[in-house]
Amino acid sequence: MYGCKPATKENTSEIKPSTATSPYPSLSNEEITKLYSIAEKVDMIFYNLPMSVNQDDAASAKNTVLYISPAPAIIANNCKPLGRLSWISQGVIVQEADIYVNTGCQYMIFMKNNQPVAANAMSESGVEFFNQIMNQAQSKGK
Repeated sequence: MYGCKPATKENTSEIKPSTATSPYPSLSNEEITKLYSIAEKVDMIFYNLPMSVNQDDAASAKNTVLYISPAPAIIANNCKPLGRLSWISQGVIVQEADIYVNTGCQYMIFMKNNQPVAANAMSESGVEFFNQIMNQAQSKGK
């Protein structure tokens, strides 16, 4: 018994973020592939950065779909969204997601009618992309 107690204490801080599994299903590979095939434009609105990003070419829009990992998200309660990413096809928003890119919070929560419906982990390339945007915004603010 005594051997188990310290192990539990040591692991508690490590386990906390990973035990907060998503209450939402993840987008399937088929859904991600469909989004990739129809994405023409992307709008990114950041909640606390003095900028937004619009990608008006299909290649860039499709590239942002690759930021969605097929893995389910591990959601921590203390995470705040960086912003909202909207994929557009034929002038219509076909998918929206809140972006989470803090330490321990690297995922997207997909929204329908402003309500969460799915959550996926974010790929490493997505994390790098959004970290670059945050760094650019911070350097402009100085």
